[in-house]
Amino acid sequence: MLQQIDAAIAFSVVMLMLSLIVTAVVQVISALTDLRGRNLASGLGNLLHQIEPAFRNKLPDGSTIAQHIAGVVVRHPAIAHAGTRAKAISQDELVRVLRDLSSENPAVTINEIAKTRLKDLLDARVPGGAGTLDGANATVSKLEHQVGQWFDTVMNRLSDIFTRSTRVITVVVSLLFVVALQIDSGEILRQITSTPELRARLAAMSDTALSQANKIFDNGERATAALADVKKQNEKDTQVTAALDKETPHLTRCVDGKEWLIENIKAVPNAEKLEQQFDKACQKETQRAMGDSYDQIEKLQLDMAKTDLKIIPAEIGGKPVFASGANWLAAYGVRRHLLGTLVSILFLSLGAPFWFNALRQFSNLKPAIAGKVGGGK
Repeated sequence: MLQQIDAAIAFSVVMLMLSLIVTAVVQVISALTDLRGRNLASGLGNLLHQIEPAFRNKLPDGSTIAQHIAGVVVRHPAIAHAGTRAKAISQDELVRVLRDLSSENPAVTINEIAKTRLKDLLDARVPGGAGTLDGANATVSKLEHQVGQWFDTVMNRLSDIFTRSTRVITVVVSLLFVVALQIDSGEILRQITSTPELRARLAAMSDTALSQANKIFDNGERATAALADVKKQNEKDTQVTAALDKETPHLTRCVDGKEWLIENIKAVPNAEKLEQQFDKACQKETQRAMGDSYDQIEKLQLDMAKTDLKIIPAEIGGKPVFASGANWLAAYGVRRHLLGTLVSILFLSLGAPFWFNALRQFSNLKPAIAGKVGGGK
């Protein structure tokens, strides 16, 4: 029984390592295509379409007013860095940016038709706000009211869309990765089950693999570190340090850190400057975390190489696989190998979190089974 558990642990270690490589590639693709920024622009366009029918009208370039405004919003210097789109935005940030875009001198260029429509919506008032001192007659701009009604709904859906998009990319990358390198999970399992030394070496890597993967998934408390950096930059400003002197929660995502910052610096005069400092600091922390992730993956690859496991086959059907294109293609004529690669695609498409949890469960199960086996003796 222990041999089977060790084999399951060893196989999970291999699948986790390969899945982490796929994850790294997906992150690179996501960064190069600015997937988050494009996704945010699309979501804001949908939000604006929802809150105002007039925003669905077309502009001369063929885009709708909503799509144009959304595209301008995600490139606004208050929330985006030069040459890039913003990756996240809070409700308060969105309203402030839209107010700036409808002003006489907006920070970025906006189509005059879109600007006029946006200003009309901001000037229109609806009951229920806190715009005046008289509570009975208090009003709020129609734009703020509508954004408040739909923001959370649209952003939650946006998160689901992004998750599905990255899922599709993961499946495609897994397919290309396995097919190009002829990765056969059946052959990997055969090596593990038939070679006790290999099985033992891989099983011994389980704690290291879990530790490294956990660091990659967590990517550190980026937002918390960025908040600490902002506090350090303004350590001589007693008002800022007092506002940021509260216990900072454990935050990873930049958008969560930004929301915490905005909530705690409302009374600080230079709040926008602090927000910009946070954006820059959190971007640096994210880049550093990604670099650390690649280092962790490289270390896992080196550890895997020491086990002598042959993940990429040298020969299939008696022919060297990568000697020629004909041999590479002929390898898929071997049914058992073809089935093994198809299973590999399926396994890697499950994603690194799946194999992380599987490895952790097998690792936790082993001591319990060892105790029962020992007790039975």
